[in-house]
This record gives sequence, C-alpha cells and structure tokens, in this order.
Amino acid sequence: MNNNLVSSKIKKITRNDVEITINYIDSVGTPLAEPVTLQGHYNDNLDMPWKTIPGYVLSSVQNFQQTFIPNPDGIYLIYFKQMAAPVVVYHRNTNGELISDPQYIYGELNKDYQAKPLAEAERFLVDYPKKSKGQFSSQVQEYEFVYNTIPFVKYEIKKDLFVRTNENVDVFEEPGSKNPLQLPLPHDSTWRVYKALKETYSNTIWYNLGGSTWIPSSENISSVILKQYSEEKKAIDSPLSANANNISYIYQIIDSMPINRSAKILYYSDQNVTAWETPYGTMDNHRYFGGQEVFVTRLIQLDNNSVWAELKDGYYIESKYLNL
Repeated sequence: MNNNLVSSKIKKITRNDVEITINYIDSVGTPLAEPVTLQGHYNDNLDMPWKTIPGYVLSSVQNFQQTFIPNPDGIYLIYFKQMAAPVVVYHRNTNGELISDPQYIYGELNKDYQAKPLAEAERFLVDYPKKSKGQFSSQVQEYEFVYNTIPFVKYEIKKDLFVRTNENVDVFEEPGSKNPLQLPLPHDSTWRVYKALKETYSNTIWYNLGGSTWIPSSENISSVILKQYSEEKKAIDSPLSANANNISYIYQIIDSMPINRSAKILYYSDQNVTAWETPYGTMDNHRYFGGQEVFVTRLIQLDNNSVWAELKDGYYIESKYLNL
C-alpha cells in the first residue's frame, strides 16, 4: 500500500489545527469589537472568549459550540444595547439637610464613573464615602457627602492682643482661604489682633490683623508667638535723633524722617485704629476711624522693621494704616 496515501487519509480524519472565529455584533449585525480567531486540535475543548462591552448586555449566541469542530461561518455573540441606571450623589450638611439638588451621573453600562464633592464646598467636607468610584450597572447606586456649612464661630481673644512673627508668614484675604496674598508678613514684626474666628471642623484659629488681613494659627504659622503686651512692657530707653524727644520704646529707633503731610486712615468708616502714646508703649482710648484725615509730622522705623507715624496731636499709629 502507498504510504503517502495512508498519511493523507490520516490527516483528513484527525483534522488538526482547526480555526474558529468569534464575532461580537449588535442586534442588527454591527461589529462591536474586533473578532477573535481561536486555534485548536480537532475535538479539543473550546474556551469561549466572552467580552463585556460597555452599554451592552449579551442577549444570544449563534452557532454556539464547545469543541473545535470546523465551522466556516464562525460563532456570533449578539449584544443588546442597554442604558445603565444612574448614580445619585447627595450633598448634605451636618444636620442631614440637602445643601444642593441631588446630582445624577449617567453613563453606559459597565463604564467607569467617579462621584465627587462640590468643588466650592470641598474645604468644608467632614464626611464622605471611602470609595466613590465604580462601574455603571442596572441598579441605582447612591453616595453621600457631608459638609460643615457653619465653618467658623467667633473666638474670644484677650484685650490688646498682638502677634509677633519669627519668620515670614503667609497672609490671606479671608479666613479659610487656600490662596495667600502676594506679600507675606515680614519676619520679626509685630501686629495687633482685632478679632478672631475658629474653624468648627478643626482647631485652627484665624486672626484678623485689620481689614482683609487674616493669618491662621496652624502649620507655617507655628512660629507666630501670641503676647499680651500690657503684661510685658519692659521699655528700653533709646537715644533719639536731635529733633526728637526722649521717649521710652520697646525697640530701638534705627531711622527717623520728617514728613509733615496729611494722610487718611485706611479702614472702613465703622472700623478704627488705636492711638499709642509711644510705639508699643501705652495704648490710649483715643481712636482714629476709617477715612479720617490726620496730619503726620514724621515717620520712625524700629529695629523690628515696623514703621510708625507720629501725628500732630502727639499720638502714634503704625504707618500701614495710612495711605502714605
């Protein structure tokens, strides 16, 4: 018998290297993904490469088979388009009340989503889901973010309270702000505190240094030392220039300049600046109100870099409160 003929007959019977093409289509025959071609030996098990297609669910299989048997038409996995259920996000205050309308997030089935807090209230967030992302499904999914909508309460401060900086300190236009102003407070300078607010969601205290000038008591403000100067007035006698009177100062005078000009108090009309008998010396009950015009006779600079204006009426105020 011819050996080649026997070999040919064996190959036809065993049918090695069978190829099967798997097609992924929708209900009208439109391809949804690239076909996959599988190779295997005749009658071996065929592991179907199922696919999850966002926005669709598998509805039927055409020409289904579980073994490698020749199939020139291939296998067709037919998907049906289906919208996913929405993701609902609630934003509430600490009393459980909604602070905005619920947010509805829509998307295709099995696609990823991310629930997020309100951008404008994110800094007041006090409670939120440990996991706020997932995939759209046929079931409604809900998330809740909780905010402290009363972020600040009044904080009582001692009378005549000041802050002294040991390094440059960032300044903010309003309490709770994340964006500092362009110029920081210089190191080794002293500032009066007019009022203070405390964050209800932390231990941070915000000190108002006049107008729209605020500094927090945390992080890089750790170098700010709070003092009550009425308790530590240890005056140092300083020799002044020839055209000045002998007055006691806490700091040495390093410069003095006559100016003799009018200036206005840089405050709102309902705010006021305290008058001093001497810089950092004794405070007087006299007040200068925002917009009030005063006459400045000279400016003096102390060795802590603060600049004071001597007024015609004999009182002193820091020059930062004047439109010089």
